[in-house]
Amino acid sequence: MCRAGDLVTARKLFDGMRASEESRKGDAFPNVVTYTTMIKAYCAKRLADEALAVFGMMVEDGVVPNRITYNTMVQGFCEAGRMDLVKEVLEMDSFKPDTCTFNTLMAAHCREGRIEDAMKVFDQMTELHVRRDSASYSMVIRLLCENDDFCRAQELVDELLEKEVLKKRGGCVPLIAAYNPVFMYFCENGKAKKARILFGQLLDRRSKVDVPSFKTLILGHCKEGDFEEGYQLVLSMLKRDLVPDSECYIAVIDGFLHNGRMKYAWEALHRMLNSGLRPSTSTFHSVLLGLLKKDGCAKEAADLIEIMLERKIRQNVDLSTNLIDVLFKSDLNERAYKITKCLYDNGYYIKMEKLIATLCEEKKFIDAAEFTLFSLEKRHELGVAVHHLILDGLCMDGRASDAFRLFYELIENGSTSLVAASRSLVMLHHALEEAGKMKEAGFVAKQMRRATARIRQRI
Repeated sequence: MCRAGDLVTARKLFDGMRASEESRKGDAFPNVVTYTTMIKAYCAKRLADEALAVFGMMVEDGVVPNRITYNTMVQGFCEAGRMDLVKEVLEMDSFKPDTCTFNTLMAAHCREGRIEDAMKVFDQMTELHVRRDSASYSMVIRLLCENDDFCRAQELVDELLEKEVLKKRGGCVPLIAAYNPVFMYFCENGKAKKARILFGQLLDRRSKVDVPSFKTLILGHCKEGDFEEGYQLVLSMLKRDLVPDSECYIAVIDGFLHNGRMKYAWEALHRMLNSGLRPSTSTFHSVLLGLLKKDGCAKEAADLIEIMLERKIRQNVDLSTNLIDVLFKSDLNERAYKITKCLYDNGYYIKMEKLIATLCEEKKFIDAAEFTLFSLEKRHELGVAVHHLILDGLCMDGRASDAFRLFYELIENGSTSLVAASRSLVMLHHALEEAGKMKEAGFVAKQMRRATARIRQRI
């Protein structure tokens, strides 16, 4: 009935139990639990005087109050703003205040912003040899921070850590959110490591996690250049099914980019995407550029550009060209071809002349030829110098058949640039003859004669 709020009916039943002679002789007479329940019910209705009157009946009936009875009255009277009655309870000889009592008093003073009164109660706990628990510290630390008294708050944090209060079991589980003001102070003043120690002990107590506190520590560590610890906190959030916001991710990613920790930057970016967040285009480009500059990161760079294409992120032609070059240098040729096709299929392109020139410098003439054919397919005329470079390279590399295949495709696609590359045709003709490819050599000779005739006609 008390839980249901039917205090009137509960009181009638209570009075009936006290008045009955049979109840006095048996087990039906109100005991300490019954009296405490009635006191709590009156306190919940802010009926402090009635609650104290029930307590008087309890003493009169010879029922001994317990710790819960006294603390119920202290809490109820504090919530009702009846500090006069609280004082009366505290002065009772039969009551020995405990940690719960003092915490209740401090909470009342903190709610009203009475910082000195709260600190006085806090100090009395030591004087009366009452153990301070995590709640005792968190209340006054928060109050001090809210009143900009960070020096005193830091002293209490140091004491809290030194005495390992948070590591002691028992009592209520502290709230991480209660310590957020002191986290902010530490992280804004170059003391993120101390904040991390405090935060770690709170997590060990299985305190209710608080996203703003995580963010404060992540940004604090990144501000001090400890990006690894900031990232570990990001991972800690993800393990708890919490989602760091974009600011947290970008702080970590930018830090890894600055320090050249490219694989970590890529991993953090990948986790950011998996968290449903969308970084800016410049962030994608910065990570891709860093991966391309870092040895051994070709695969990660390829993964990233594929994700960018999938998510319709604008490409940068220089970065795309550099990626294909890096893939070839890393012997990831198939990946290079696949990504090139995807780029063109999505309306992008690469600097083909630059790429082919690089491939030829690295004696990768077959790949250069394949890209030339790909360019023909895409109606991209590369010019005489490029064709000359590839044909000569293939011939000198003993690949006359491959050179002829390229030449034939150029003719079939109507390329006119070879007219001016007569030296390349002569070299191709000789290479085919040496390889015993007389039919192919004859075809080249015929094209050379046609080219010569066209030149004479122009003269």
